[in-house]
Amino acid sequence: MKRNPDQGRKWHIKPRIFAMLLALLFVVFASVFFAFNAFISGYIRSNVRAQLDDLVVNFGKFEEKPPDRGGQGGGYAFENGYELELPDLNDRQKNRIGANGKVFVVDASYDIKGYGVSEDTDELSRIASLLKEKGVSLSGARYVPVGTDQGEYYVSTAPAEKQPGSFFVFYVDVSGINSLVDTVNLSLAVIVAAGMLICFFIANVIANSVTTPVKKLSKFAVEIGKGNFAKRDFRFQDVEFDELGEAMNQSAEKLDLYDKDQRAFFQNVSHELRTPLMSIRCYAEGVECGLMDPKRSGATIISETDRLSALVEDLLYISRVDSITDQIEKRENDLRETLSLCAESLKSVIDKNGLKIVYEFDEAPVLFPYNEKHMFRAFVNLIANAIRYAQGTIVLACRRADGRIEASVADDGPGILQEDLVHIFERFYKGRDGKHGIGLSIVKSVVELHGGEIKVDCGEGTRFTIVFPGTSAERKTV
Repeated sequence: MKRNPDQGRKWHIKPRIFAMLLALLFVVFASVFFAFNAFISGYIRSNVRAQLDDLVVNFGKFEEKPPDRGGQGGGYAFENGYELELPDLNDRQKNRIGANGKVFVVDASYDIKGYGVSEDTDELSRIASLLKEKGVSLSGARYVPVGTDQGEYYVSTAPAEKQPGSFFVFYVDVSGINSLVDTVNLSLAVIVAAGMLICFFIANVIANSVTTPVKKLSKFAVEIGKGNFAKRDFRFQDVEFDELGEAMNQSAEKLDLYDKDQRAFFQNVSHELRTPLMSIRCYAEGVECGLMDPKRSGATIISETDRLSALVEDLLYISRVDSITDQIEKRENDLRETLSLCAESLKSVIDKNGLKIVYEFDEAPVLFPYNEKHMFRAFVNLIANAIRYAQGTIVLACRRADGRIEASVADDGPGILQEDLVHIFERFYKGRDGKHGIGLSIVKSVVELHGGEIKVDCGEGTRFTIVFPGTSAERKTV
């Protein structure tokens, strides 16, 4: 089958589920990644800024003391015979990210004049050079990020109050915490990669649990399309697929029955049509050959033609009834009136057969929403059937009983044989003295179209009873 280009690209279930799970995983981990990095970056900056502000406020000055003649000047600058002592930051409390604040001294040219004993002078020189390259003010810069090959720092500067031309450079090393952040981000990436593998496995399991039943059901549907209505024994883990399989089995069973009915229908139709046509042909040929009396043959031909017309009309009508849905036009009418009109339309036949009609109707109107045309046809068929078998009386009844509406047609004839009772509503089934075998099937179709049911009782004579549900208000009253 060619794919319509307007339908767009089609996806298999497995990659579709995998793509959806992967998208979900990406959204979740991307949200975690950005939230974590935004939070930790803000947390680092706030702690470093507070620490640098504390250093600038409390230690932004030189202290002078007599020179230590025995010292070698390790880490100290000497000017005017006095030793310029760096602020002692060893006792300062670490911030919450575990980093110590440190300090070194530079002049206006960014050259280092003093530093701690244990400091890496090369790294300090790189920091000073970067500050110079950035044009950072030495008299009051705040929270300047500086990155070298060996570390990452935040820097604040302050002028030395007692030594003009000298400046403190306070800095906090955040390399450790940034390394931790990078490790966490790497861990998140590894988790995402592992999650992708898990998503692929889950997508495979879910897709198989869906596609396997779908493939079995699709294969069953193809077999049904080929006319193979054999029942399948489906055993699915999912209730929905199990219910779908059962529904398809029921549909296949109904289609099988329908197919058999259709075959029987066409066989019966061909037989019923062939009989009057052959009779008409025989009499016509007899007249043509001068073997039969034209007048008597003409009467027979007219009779067979009428029979053929009635049969064709019934066939067309039952075909229309089969195609009707529940959306037929219904109006509330008095069921007694329709039943009476049907009897009046057959009055000539009733009188010809010497029969009497007895009406057993409720005095109050028996209102019910129905299609008068279809209901008229159903009642006419029932009364015509009663005329064929009645010996003297036909009883028509219409009443309300127990919240329901009942309409019946009864005759005092010999009744229906027990072996015929189970088949009388089947199409083309003709019991004793039957005509076409379509009339009662039409009645049953019309009654079911209006939500009712039809029953037959053969105690004394034959009584066909149609039962319709009453209105909701009537059922509540009962």
